[in-house]
Amino acid sequence: MPEKPFTLLSLPALKSTPQAIKKFPFPIDFTAGKYPDLELAFHKGAVQALHRGIDIREFSFVWLTSGWNYRDIAYALHLYLESAGTPHSYVEKSPSKVTDCMVFALNGLPIPDTVFVSRSNVEKSMGLIKKTCGYPLIIKDIRGARGKHSEFVASESDLLEKMAGLPKNKSFLFQRYIPNEYDWGIMVVNGVVVAGEKSYHSDGEFRNNACNGADEQFVDLIDIPKEIKDMAVKASGHLGLSWSRADIIIDKQTGLPYLLEVNRYPGITAGSSEVQGAYTFLASHITPAAL
Repeated sequence: MPEKPFTLLSLPALKSTPQAIKKFPFPIDFTAGKYPDLELAFHKGAVQALHRGIDIREFSFVWLTSGWNYRDIAYALHLYLESAGTPHSYVEKSPSKVTDCMVFALNGLPIPDTVFVSRSNVEKSMGLIKKTCGYPLIIKDIRGARGKHSEFVASESDLLEKMAGLPKNKSFLFQRYIPNEYDWGIMVVNGVVVAGEKSYHSDGEFRNNACNGADEQFVDLIDIPKEIKDMAVKASGHLGLSWSRADIIIDKQTGLPYLLEVNRYPGITAGSSEVQGAYTFLASHITPAAL
């Protein structure tokens, strides 16, 4: 049997890469990659990263480089390749919701079915989006906060219309809509749950953010289900965070929890248990020796 050729994917490809490849004493099947040609799907606990229809884990080596605009995507691909043992170049960490989805999915944390594709490829990827997320779905800014630039989408035509109205300089992911009455906001400090709240969205609003009219109800730690606490602690740990709040939504039809995101800069509600949580965090860093 002929030996399998050495395959190289360069993301993105540098202009003179073919000249360097010619210096090798063996043939290399070279693919000049582009980030807009990527498709990432997180579906029922499985992860897939395709470049022009080919799983990037199938390459012998992946050369990952990036400017600021794609650094988070490059790091997500690093996590994907690392999990499969596929040789690739080092990428520095630059998080976004895409990176977090990759971390959560690879570590077995339940997230809503999600798709990320380049904005320029949304129309071409409508089939993947429908298959993975279905409708209705939610559009999210991959670096957004407080529900900004998030949209509820009822259909394919609605998706195209909503995308046309969103900022052109932003990147977005698409996520299956989880019917719900509330979500949990669980604050974690140094691997320990220190506060928890339920956020109930206002009438006609799909976002469970206080800034969008949601009603926050703080819950005693003893009354937060262990499953919810464990999920928040694991999410924080997998991201290497010592101060965070996990947003966990409960499907009102199945009762199953899904991890939506982890906030690195959570708000602190005056007079709530979050104030004590913030103190706990600061106290763990402020010692007499540091004063």
